[in-house]
Amino acid sequence: MVGTLPTDSRMPTTSIKSDVDFKAGSEQFEGHPSHPHISLVSTLFSESTVSIIPSSLDGKANMAPPKSLHFPHSEFLYVGHSWPLAVIIFTEFHPFQLDAVWAGLWGIFFRKFFWDFLDGILRAPGGLQPSPKVAVFITIIVKLPIIQIVTMVLGFIMIALEYPLPIINGTAVHRNFSLRVVILILQGIVAALFYQGTNAALYSFIAAVFYIPTTIDVQLTVMNASDIISALPSRFEAARSSGDLFFFPSEVSKHEEIGVEWEIRLCTALQKKPLASVPAGDAGVALSNQPTDSEASEKPDPFAPPYVPNLHVGDVRDVSTGTEYVILVSSTTFSLPVYHLRRIQLNKFSVVPHHFLLVTKEYLPQTSPLLPHDLVQTYLLLLAARKASKNYLAFYNCGSNSGASQGHKHIQFIEVEDGPPIERLARATKLEVTDKPFSMTSMPYANHVYRLPTLSNDASPEQIEQAVFLPFLSLLDLVISTVRHAQDYPSGTPSYNVILTLEHMYLIPRRWESYTLGESGVTLSVNSLGFAGMLMVKSEPERQALKQEKIGKVLRGVALESVHELQVAGTSMEAMDETGA
Repeated sequence: MVGTLPTDSRMPTTSIKSDVDFKAGSEQFEGHPSHPHISLVSTLFSESTVSIIPSSLDGKANMAPPKSLHFPHSEFLYVGHSWPLAVIIFTEFHPFQLDAVWAGLWGIFFRKFFWDFLDGILRAPGGLQPSPKVAVFITIIVKLPIIQIVTMVLGFIMIALEYPLPIINGTAVHRNFSLRVVILILQGIVAALFYQGTNAALYSFIAAVFYIPTTIDVQLTVMNASDIISALPSRFEAARSSGDLFFFPSEVSKHEEIGVEWEIRLCTALQKKPLASVPAGDAGVALSNQPTDSEASEKPDPFAPPYVPNLHVGDVRDVSTGTEYVILVSSTTFSLPVYHLRRIQLNKFSVVPHHFLLVTKEYLPQTSPLLPHDLVQTYLLLLAARKASKNYLAFYNCGSNSGASQGHKHIQFIEVEDGPPIERLARATKLEVTDKPFSMTSMPYANHVYRLPTLSNDASPEQIEQAVFLPFLSLLDLVISTVRHAQDYPSGTPSYNVILTLEHMYLIPRRWESYTLGESGVTLSVNSLGFAGMLMVKSEPERQALKQEKIGKVLRGVALESVHELQVAGTSMEAMDETGA
């Protein structure tokens, strides 16, 4: 029997044990804007330099060094490639939008056509007499202040775009930089016609000049999700043929256990020098593959530029936040001991074809939770794959005990024919209420699942965020609640696995990174794919040892005990599997 989780059953995250850092919990998202304000996508320093400058709605920017800042609730201004810092200083600190409004207001009270001296006749006395050729401008500026009013309207439109009204925040109009260029040029032309508007016209033209290359840069560098998916096969083959990636075939066998047909992938080519030996009789959790602090600090970042051309599929940018990502062909999928993973990253071994990564260009730790724009970009890729008649699974290993191989934030994607094995169990779950989390209680470990609404292939980023972000928060709250009930949980940021499909979202809290298989002493590392129903071994004896140990026991050994019944106490809402058990 599978019970749904009521929304009022989520445990508070502020009263958790003091030795556990829950900064990665859902409280980090409190007050996070659904569509952060974009003031300007501009350029700074070099292509390899990415800075995040928090920009509040009052237009002021904090220019402190980015590495010393942490703004979980702030709105962000993206700064990118090659333009000077003057772009940021001008657009952020000079209120050119207000100049147009202020000039138009004063122009109504003191009406004067600025260009009346052209072809005018200077009379004494009487002053300058405008030429009859400009009579129309005299009419719409002096007799009726139409030009001044139009200038004010354009100024208010720019204010609404730069400091977005809730009704347009995050919409296509708000994100359209070409529209801003057109409005600024028109505003400059109109404001230049009357005396008080000359400064506003000058600033409008300068702002338009800065926006033009920014608009071109956005259009030239951003690849859409469909382009990424279509480019994967050719890029994978190019990387393999050039020797930048070594692909090793593997054999997949099925193993029926606890109602799931698990996939065990055998790849003998991945046999490498073993880690520190583990006593054969000490079955259970193994910690020998955790890197020391010195190892972690010396380990290079494989996701930092420059990128290997044949492994670099392209770049994508989240239009609502300006966050940039790079798409890389991956060199490993399944979780192995850290020693082997380091070698695999350096030697570019690949086990599953067309496996790729969505990596943040700016270094962010793998211990940080997925943000709204991370989820949006992930589901844009999953939808693009479905549109191309392909079925992909995305997963995220969060935390040091989740099976993550690298500290740089990255989401992984692999192609699956009919979804992961665990998806069949989730599909078979009958829900009385579809918009609440549920748990597959036939699994011997804590798991939290959410059935997602159906998204069209052409769903907008706003529609995707509305469909997936709140479910993610509700599942993350349940993960924190589960960890709170765990005895002797390791100190530090909680670890958990995230599995994302177009049908369901899964979060599994983790206690340990790896498990030692019985008398064999073999250490088996487990990441998100293990809980998705797919595990990998490097030898036939290891595969037999895994079957003998039982997959459910292994997964329970690295995860947490379910407290589902406690979390759903006080509610009668339940979900049943197909058998009614």
